[in-house]
Amino acid sequence: MNSRIACWLALALVGLSATTAVALEPNWGDWAESARKGHPLAGDYYAVTPLVGGPGHGRYPPGHQGPALRKDPEQRPYVVLLGEVHDNADHHQVRAWLIANTAKMHPDWHPAIVFEQIRAERQDTLDTFNAQVQAGDPTATADELLRLLNWDKSGWPPAQIYKPLFVAAIAAKLPIYAGDPPRDALRSVAKGDMGLLPPEERTRLRLDRELPEPLRAALGKELAESHCGALPPQAADGMVAAQRYHDARLADAVLAAAERHGSAILIAGNGHVRSDRGVPWHIRERAPQAKVASIMLLEVEADKTDPDTYVPRDPEGDPAVDVVIFTPRAERDDPCQSFLKKKG
Repeated sequence: MNSRIACWLALALVGLSATTAVALEPNWGDWAESARKGHPLAGDYYAVTPLVGGPGHGRYPPGHQGPALRKDPEQRPYVVLLGEVHDNADHHQVRAWLIANTAKMHPDWHPAIVFEQIRAERQDTLDTFNAQVQAGDPTATADELLRLLNWDKSGWPPAQIYKPLFVAAIAAKLPIYAGDPPRDALRSVAKGDMGLLPPEERTRLRLDRELPEPLRAALGKELAESHCGALPPQAADGMVAAQRYHDARLADAVLAAAERHGSAILIAGNGHVRSDRGVPWHIRERAPQAKVASIMLLEVEADKTDPDTYVPRDPEGDPAVDVVIFTPRAERDDPCQSFLKKKG
């Protein structure tokens, strides 16, 4: 990322002008004020790297609609990665506000929006739906798209918490693209290694090039921890390969969308948007000229009030994200208890 894209993202954090700062409907500022009652960081943002004017901690006042991305038509392609914790409804609402605010500020800007949650096999459905949206078809609604995608059978958290994202994308007429690889291919990689992929696909996705060992080791450790220390040793390599394939396919979808539309937004889990080894690593391998900004939404933790302690870092200690947005924690059962109970 160079200084010009840094300027663009730093401006993005300023938000909308004073004339649009007061809203009569639910907005970022009111949500943030309420969230801070449970934790002093909730609702705030932290600009992490010098590239976005960081480190710097900021917040929006009550009534403020929140930030908006700023387009930079001279930078092509460029990509904004918006991370999430999948089952946190606040993460989807906050990013919906971000997209809606961007549409208000730049009604002529229509970056593609790529969803990790939609598999590649559904792109034909999306193409038809996108055409309906562009034609102004009133039946092309978020509810209809979620129905067409059979979301309730997808394995993702409930459609209702993701719906604000689709409402915002459709209202802004952003073309929607599938990001996830085919299920069968992902399972095949997880059972073995990259050698199960067609050679031409491995080459195109740059999967014939290995992650540097410190990054690979860190990824393996993170995957083991996410499986509560119960990941069998023989499964570790397959899980690492599957994660890399997943990241590579997301990068592939983002690059294709950005090439077609000039810029793109990715909606994906926080692990995928890490700037050291996630989707950005694969983008740099294939398109080093592309400009990439990584924004994570992170859940606050009790008695943890220094924003810098939340920042994910690479093995050298450098930040692996450009901006962090803090939210309350979602209510959920202990994932390790549930995971270990299933294994038992």
